Amino acid sequence: MHTTNITTKMSKSQATVWFWSAVLTVASLWILLPFLLHTGYKTDVVEMQFHAKEWVIATHKHPMLPVWVLEIINILTGRAFVAPFIAAALCTVVTFFAVWRLARQVLSERLALIGTFSMLPFWSITIDSISYNHNAVLMACWTFTIWIFHNAFQTNKKRWWIAAGLTLGLGLYAKYTILLLAVAVLLYSLWNPRLRQYWKEIGPWLTVSISFVIFLPLLCWFYQEGFGESTSYATRYVHMPGLSGIIAYLFYPVRWIVCILGLLLIAPLLLLIPSLGWKWKIRTPQSDLEKETRQYLLCCIAFPFLVFSLIPLFGVKGYAVHTNTLWYFLGVYLLLRFQRQDSADVFRRTYCWTSLAIFAMVIISVIQAVGSPYLMGTARGFHFPMQELGVKCDEIWYSQFNTPCPYITGSWRYAGNAAYAMKDRPSVHFYYDGIDDLNTQPTGTWSTDEDVNQKGGIILWEATEQTPDWVHRRFPNAEVLSEILELPYKTGAKIPLLRIGIAIVPPP
Repeated sequence: MHTTNITTKMSKSQATVWFWSAVLTVASLWILLPFLLHTGYKTDVVEMQFHAKEWVIATHKHPMLPVWVLEIINILTGRAFVAPFIAAALCTVVTFFAVWRLARQVLSERLALIGTFSMLPFWSITIDSISYNHNAVLMACWTFTIWIFHNAFQTNKKRWWIAAGLTLGLGLYAKYTILLLAVAVLLYSLWNPRLRQYWKEIGPWLTVSISFVIFLPLLCWFYQEGFGESTSYATRYVHMPGLSGIIAYLFYPVRWIVCILGLLLIAPLLLLIPSLGWKWKIRTPQSDLEKETRQYLLCCIAFPFLVFSLIPLFGVKGYAVHTNTLWYFLGVYLLLRFQRQDSADVFRRTYCWTSLAIFAMVIISVIQAVGSPYLMGTARGFHFPMQELGVKCDEIWYSQFNTPCPYITGSWRYAGNAAYAMKDRPSVHFYYDGIDDLNTQPTGTWSTDEDVNQKGGIILWEATEQTPDWVHRRFPNAEVLSEILELPYKTGAKIPLLRIGIAIVPPP
């Protein structure tokens, strides 16, 4: 298949209208759907919400740029339920803007849209976008950084080197894995003979200096809080329960490949068939710009993917979702790498296929929200009776005390949901795990057990036959209430009630 002649070129203004119409429609869909279908948040969003209140620079798990973004939107919207979905939609818009702007520098306007639209039905952009977390902001920072560095490499202008330092520095506050992208860009700049000459000038050093200055407060926080505690959380998934022995070394790599190809990439690859055909043939680059861009994007995709792929080879449970940020330029790269057709008919077919794929994602999202309790017999995070739990906790607290509740603790999922819905929005004092071990320190860096014991608060846990031992061991003054909170999940399916035990630590 050879590149066909373009009889009617798409103008820049037409391409701009197509781009913004499609991307804003997709972003708006995944604001509207959870607003209409959900009554609670997935656990990642619950975690983001109670972190956002504290305005800390980092925790032992992650830096805090994503929660700053969420809290700003909370403030602007009056803490509306849709705030995290708006935050995720903004990340989607920024991501695809960066992909499109880079694509149109090396492809025709039509092909740039085809390469961009091929990723619009991507799982993390659609169904998984309701789970706003650090990966959403990393996605925006990652793609934006790739685009900015591409401009710096092609122009060698100081303003792009400065912008690269700013985006990379901010990206470090989104998630530390953006360091993999930084290494990939560095390796490419040292491998390319033309770009190696830039290191004799001031441009790359501006990028390094600016990104380091931005990262310096976080580095100081690391030093103050202790590197050991932070790195233990960064690698904690290595110690999570899973398979062991020879089975792990065989199963996890296979699982990794199936998840990458099946869950993440099958839709984008199919959407390129109208342009690339069924039998893909290598394309000879027509210019140095096209050749360099192809090499650059391959490096930015392949190097981080190689690092992530090594994890399951060591018998450790790797998560394909962690590679989501790598793929947004994949459609652009494939159009640069293989022979393609560029015509109005190809664009129309791609757009129709993309629309059908997004419609399928909408149907899956509706089934997930409405039908999953009937199909699985259990509720999901977005069926959680968040408002009801918050109201109950307020009633219990204010029936005994006339001061705002300062802390809420225990099961961090229950505490996080309650804190969001309580009118005073108490701080969540939490442990990801190990709450029953007195040697385990709280995960939240803003409170200790002593703070809760001195200032008072509410303790929540999943109700069983007796009160958990850690309640009185950690909080000696806690008064366990005889009442068990029984709340129905927000679904019509017949599933067991949510049963929550509650205790009060009186304020001074």
